[in-house]
Order: sequence, then structure tokens, then C-alpha cells
Amino acid sequence: MDRIQRALDLAKVQRTRAPLQGEDPRAERDALNREFSLSTVEFAARLPLDWVALRERRVIAPTDVHAAGHAYRMLRTQLLQRARADSLNTIGVVSAINGEGKTLTAINLALSLAAEPNQTVLLVDLDLRRPAVAATLGLAAERGLESWFAAEGPIKNVCYGIEGVERLFVLPTLAPIAGSSEALANINTRRLIGDLKDRDPGRLLIVDLPPVLLSDDALMIAPLLDAVVLVVHERRTRREDVVRVIELLGNTRILGTVLNRSLESELRAY
Repeated sequence: MDRIQRALDLAKVQRTRAPLQGEDPRAERDALNREFSLSTVEFAARLPLDWVALRERRVIAPTDVHAAGHAYRMLRTQLLQRARADSLNTIGVVSAINGEGKTLTAINLALSLAAEPNQTVLLVDLDLRRPAVAATLGLAAERGLESWFAAEGPIKNVCYGIEGVERLFVLPTLAPIAGSSEALANINTRRLIGDLKDRDPGRLLIVDLPPVLLSDDALMIAPLLDAVVLVVHERRTRREDVVRVIELLGNTRILGTVLNRSLESELRAY
């Protein structure tokens, strides 16, 4: 199924916001603790997963003993080693075009990471044009990030825990958002990303991003993240598309690539 390949590391973009004149950084931090207190398990609800239905959608349980489960555990281990060595806690998952498996990769990676002892994970769906995390997981969520973008409540109202996966939380988007590029470029979105990054340095944020070549949405968010993982499809992704994605991402760090739908990997099992 999936095979992990090494890719070139590019320069890391670090974006920090300096306190305004007269602003008390501790007061701001305390306020953020109250609003973004996922480390104290503030979320709207804990939702169940139907693993029978999920298997049909190729969502892999962390304990899966087949080749796909092994591949995601390998991906998890390599990502954790790199993240902990370089103090990375916000990882985007991107592809060149649609249909290459980025959302499924983001979900399976998040599930695998959350199975690691003492590792909490927040899975964020920022593919605002074609959100698919909630539908793929079959989450019966009442509202998603589209509600937060419409200023209808705090972020904790659209954060959900997952039954049976205690260390995984999800910020889903349930409906497409008009003007997605402008929404992602908004200062509130940028502050949200920064706040979630700073909330708990030990927690990993896995962010499902839109395809890089189909809109400028991913380019709005990628520079705010610590790094991205690039998903490519063995029989769909063109070499020139990968080259163009790397060019467009510029200085955004690419941790590596995930080769999806590889026939060869199915023949190699241990």
C-alpha cells in the first residue's frame, strides 16, 4: 500500500508574533489557555467510530497487523523521530492534485500517532473547499470549523474527542467555505494556527491541506506550519507536478514523501 521515501529537507519557516507595546504576554497566554485548553480535555463531545465501515474506506486501525498498518507505523516512527529531534509539532499533509490520498494519509497517520504512549494528536481539516476528514471518519459532529470561521463560537465548540482513541482530537470542517483563500489568509486563522502550536509543545498537529496545484489555499497555510509531508500516487502523480509543488512550497520544510497505492509494497511484507 504505502511506502515511505526520503525527500530533501528545505529551510524551515518560523513565524512568531511579537507582543504589542504594553501587552502582557502572560495575560495573553492565560487567555489562550482558557480558550484552547485541549490539554485539559476541553472539547464539545467524544464521538464513536464504526471500525467496520472505516475498514471499507481504508482507514487503518493502529493495531492492524497487515502491510498497511505496518507502513503507517513506519511512517509514524520516522515522523516522530524527526519531529522530536527538531522540535516540530505542526505537520501539514499535502498533495499535488486531488485523488492522491492526502486525507486518508492524514487520518491514518493521526490514528497511528495517537496510539503512541504519551503522544496527543490534533487532526485539523483545513481543506476548506472539499473537506473530507469528518465524512471519511463518519463523525456525527454537530458543527465544524465553518462555524468557527463564521464567528459562531470558540474553537473548543468544534473540537471532538474520539471514543477508543483517547489521545486523538479532531477539528473537522463539515461544509465547504466560500472564499476559502481569503478565510485562510485572515489574521484570525493565522493566530489560531499559532495558538494551537503553542498550546502544548508536546502535542502534534496534523493538518489536512488542499492540493497545492489546484488553488492557492495550501500556500496560505504551509508557511505557518513547521513542515509538510507530500503524498504522491504511484499511478497518478506526475514527476513534473512534484517538482512544481516543491517550487511553490518554497522554504516550507518537506519532511518526506508518502508513495500511495504502490503495487510493489504489497509484495513486501514481514
